[in-house]
Amino acid sequence: MKKEKNSGKNLADTSWELFEKTGDVTFYMLFKRLQDK
Repeated sequence: MKKEKNSGKNLADTSWELFEKTGDVTFYMLFKRLQDK
């Protein structure tokens, strides 16, 4: 399960980077959803 948690963190980081690059709120919402897990 550790791997799954780490990949979730990486996915959150990636979605945040995409949000910063594109300014797309969809990525921000994805980031927030991943942070809650």
